[in-house]
Amino acid sequence: MAIPIPSQMLFAALCAIFFRANLPLSVILVWISNPLTMGPIFYFNYVIGTYLLGQQPDENLHFELSWDWMMNMLGDLWQPLYLGSAVVGITLGIVSFLIIRLLWRQQVIKNWKLRKENRKKKYFDHP
Repeated sequence: MAIPIPSQMLFAALCAIFFRANLPLSVILVWISNPLTMGPIFYFNYVIGTYLLGQQPDENLHFELSWDWMMNMLGDLWQPLYLGSAVVGITLGIVSFLIIRLLWRQQVIKNWKLRKENRKKKYFDHP
């Protein structure tokens, strides 16, 4: 869930190169916010942003994937939408990083134990 900007794939690729992250994964993950999921994601981010700004979300707000809607409505929504998008993106990024680190660590520990067992069998089980 990224900040809604044009050319997300290009931005994701440049950030992946700069931060030495996984380039294909960074570009592919941009597609989580596709035209089918963009409305609910943007609305969720907007609600988070209004909460953080101490505002009430517009109950009658509806999202349209059109240039006209973007030009007419984004002027009123940009602050809570971008703030909510940044907070949600950063939060999910940190949580994802920690989960991946934990899973990676578990895999490394498992591999080391397996190597240790294999070495033990190799050197002590053979006459």
